[in-house]
Amino acid sequence: MSTELARFALHAADDLDGLKAALAKFGPQRVRKLALFFRVPGEYEDGSREKARAAVDGLLAEHGLADRTEMVTVVGCEGATTPCGHVFAAVNDSVGGGSEPRLSIGLAHGLPPAEDELDKAGFALKVADLVRAAVAEGGMTAHDVVTAFVNTPPPGLGDKAVRGRRARAVAALGAGIALGEIDSRRVTDAAIGTDLSLYTRRVQTFTGPTVKQVEVIVLGNRAGAGGRFMACATLTNDLLDVRPLKRLLIDAGLRLDAEGELAEPGRVAAALIKSGVPANGQVLRQPTVIFGGGLPAEKHVRAAQSGVFGAVLRTTCMFNTYDPIQQAPEGGSQVCCVVHVP
Repeated sequence: MSTELARFALHAADDLDGLKAALAKFGPQRVRKLALFFRVPGEYEDGSREKARAAVDGLLAEHGLADRTEMVTVVGCEGATTPCGHVFAAVNDSVGGGSEPRLSIGLAHGLPPAEDELDKAGFALKVADLVRAAVAEGGMTAHDVVTAFVNTPPPGLGDKAVRGRRARAVAALGAGIALGEIDSRRVTDAAIGTDLSLYTRRVQTFTGPTVKQVEVIVLGNRAGAGGRFMACATLTNDLLDVRPLKRLLIDAGLRLDAEGELAEPGRVAAALIKSGVPANGQVLRQPTVIFGGGLPAEKHVRAAQSGVFGAVLRTTCMFNTYDPIQQAPEGGSQVCCVVHVP
């Protein structure tokens, strides 16, 4: 079994043409499981995420893949960002994998959590168990994991924005416990969303109206996986900090030319990025109006990040989202790339 990857533009929230073409290419009968990342055009409250998820669920049901798929769906395509989808497919093949680690995916989901536990420290342990299950399902160890992606349901009561952010922080710390990055004794209610020195390095978390249960996708590399892709990840310290990204790509076997540009940008098959800014809104230690300019902060950040990282990667098809709370140093980003191995 090997992992294949397809990337395509989305012309509407419920545009299925790219996904249909990818499944036809892989051969639905060969697909063992799917991990989907969709960045759809639309706004938070206009139903775009629900429309996309419903369309995809219908297609997956037709192919008998609904119970073998996990999906992350986000909105907001500001700046130089093309609405797009990324499909990771574990497929049966007749050729065994070699000794070199190659891309592998692991999936898991659990029962819907109780309303009052979503943003509490105890929930981190339940998330940790699900991440461990996804790691095992993918035939990996915690060391093999490059990035774990965790969906949590949104809170339905109280200050939903504040509690939703705390829920994503709890999920991040729980995943960090599973990956051996976080000491569970440090995960307390008081630390959630406030102790920003406590963060994971290989996790991205999300919440939204289409999420009804905790859902986990793990991307990693393992020997014997087969295929021609490899995942890699890094952290940055600032919205405009691209040196870690360049180092990451070089370490993954890519080359920069004499002018500092990627010599083979087409080898970067996917870029999944969670970007943020510090609470004071500074970038490069200089003030900005990110938190005071009348435009939601996430729109500022996604627009800026799409231009900066897109210039390095030479693509507009990125899965870039906002606010890596306790998933990177304050103001930094978590970046996961998948590259083609020649």
